[in-house]
Amino acid sequence: MPGGIVDLKRRLAKQGGIAGVGIGAGFATFGALVLFATDGAFLGATGYVLVSFGVPLLALVGVPAVTGAARWSLAIIGSAALWWTIGQLAAARVRRRVIAGWREWAGEFAVYAGGVWIGVVLGLVFAARSLGAI
Repeated sequence: MPGGIVDLKRRLAKQGGIAGVGIGAGFATFGALVLFATDGAFLGATGYVLVSFGVPLLALVGVPAVTGAARWSLAIIGSAALWWTIGQLAAARVRRRVIAGWREWAGEFAVYAGGVWIGVVLGLVFAARSLGAI
């Protein structure tokens, strides 16, 4: 039946990864807008953290210390794959429940995304500490 529990679980399975990529892209886009709209240190750092939340593999490939189209492409494609995997994993876990919906998916996704974001923040703090910024 369209709109029923089984239909919703099917849509979760098909669209969970896409929704995850959309959330990552949203953070990256918002962070980029903050970076382009300001030239202050605090908002610049905030914008970079938001971009890093959307593209968590930036630091892993060496951006911003070393830049280039290949590094940015690798970080963006790898991060999209990471967000898609997390979205699909959240959808798979939610589909095991009797009643599953996007609210439950968001709760599962938030747990995994929170782990990624904690890793991003810790990585940025350790990088800033090693460079003597803090």
